[in-house]
Amino acid sequence: MKKTGWLCLLVFLAVQGSAVADNYPSKPIKIVVPWPAGGPVDQRSRQIAAKLTKAVGQPVVVENRPGASGAIGANAVAKAPPDGYTLLWGSVYELAINPAVNLALGYDPLRDFAPITQANSAYLVLNARPGLGVRSMKELIALAKAKPGQLNCGSSGNATAPHFALEVLNRSANIDVTHIPFKGDAPLLTDLLGGHVDIGFNVTTTALPHVKAGNLVPLAVSSPKRLAPFSEVPTVAELGFPEMEITLWGGLLAPAGTPAQIIKRLNKELVNIINSREIREQWASGGAEAVPTTPEEFAAFIQSEHARWSRMIKQSGVKME
Repeated sequence: MKKTGWLCLLVFLAVQGSAVADNYPSKPIKIVVPWPAGGPVDQRSRQIAAKLTKAVGQPVVVENRPGASGAIGANAVAKAPPDGYTLLWGSVYELAINPAVNLALGYDPLRDFAPITQANSAYLVLNARPGLGVRSMKELIALAKAKPGQLNCGSSGNATAPHFALEVLNRSANIDVTHIPFKGDAPLLTDLLGGHVDIGFNVTTTALPHVKAGNLVPLAVSSPKRLAPFSEVPTVAELGFPEMEITLWGGLLAPAGTPAQIIKRLNKELVNIINSREIREQWASGGAEAVPTTPEEFAAFIQSEHARWSRMIKQSGVKME
């Protein structure tokens, strides 16, 4: 093809892509949540989906595709058409922790997605069932030393942030608490409330109502400073476990190759939603923060978190199989 032919083709494709973006969205949008229904990620994604539906004039639905610490859902979006109609609610798990512990994910977190915006930052709270009889981290460690291998701790899955926190606690406090992985925070919370699990690392937003009701005993939070809803609960750093300081985060991404105009439109609408007073206050009431960003800022953040978790896991020496 002659040079003029190539130029005409490029112009045609650019115009065609612009037209597609101008008409976007013309059908329902799907947000894939790689965790079970009822958990904190699912709750936040549904709040955003409801508001995005009104903003764009098309239904925005949430599809839960849990499994493999988020890798199943992330893989589905990585392989979806890059047309803006399939999005991922990605988190620290799929984009930073999984790559640090599992080389066979089936997707590349830095190359297979087009970041749209970060949405939030959240934290973990270590809870004990009331019947365990402990009211502090000191009492928990004393009990664990008295009963080596007899206590158990639930997490949202193998190779997750809560799993990492438990392994750090076991090593740092020289105790042996057995790890029990669940398929997300929601099923873990159910078993913890039912007394089937001794302790568990839960997301603050989902644990708070049960803490207030007295059904869970909070022992520590993973935040850099005390959280307003958990003002009486010490941070892990205060208790001498700074390595357990963990921030969970999430945001929206599209498959790599999604037109820039579509990413720009989605970013504009989502940032407006996340910045709304209703969302900010709703998330803050559970100990989470609204953190809207530009696509470029989110991409740089993902890259930095990817490197940080790889370094943390390697330096800690913990095993997360």
